[in-house]
Amino acid sequence: MRYWLLVVSRDHARRGVAGGFVMANHGKRAPLARMTAGDRILIYSPTTAYPGGDPLRAVTFIGTVTGEQPEPSDVIPGGFRRAAELREIDPIPLADIRDHIPTARLRFGFLELDPVDAEAVLGRAVTARQARQPPLPSPGRH
Repeated sequence: MRYWLLVVSRDHARRGVAGGFVMANHGKRAPLARMTAGDRILIYSPTTAYPGGDPLRAVTFIGTVTGEQPEPSDVIPGGFRRAAELREIDPIPLADIRDHIPTARLRFGFLELDPVDAEAVLGRAVTARQARQPPLPSPGRH
């Protein structure tokens, strides 16, 4: 299993969730061909929308590659997508995970993450989700 970081605005990533897919680098096939079913995905959203959205600079989605191969996309003519299961998470600000993300490489839009670093970021997502959930009630005494 490998870990991939895709740079995608939050609104575009939400379209992927609804359609069950991810795209990379505006529909290029080569990055998607490097993925394997079962690989983990983290989506970093520099903005809320593309183009012209508000700055966000956070990991906003996590998921798993489910498709065996890239497939033609109906979103971008001539582009490709890869089937994936994604879920939106509470944004994890880049400032909080800077030690685990090679920020100088974000401009490339698609990169493989070191497993230890990726798991550290995924751990932050789990911790944030647990913090949001109300505590379980204490069993009453009868």
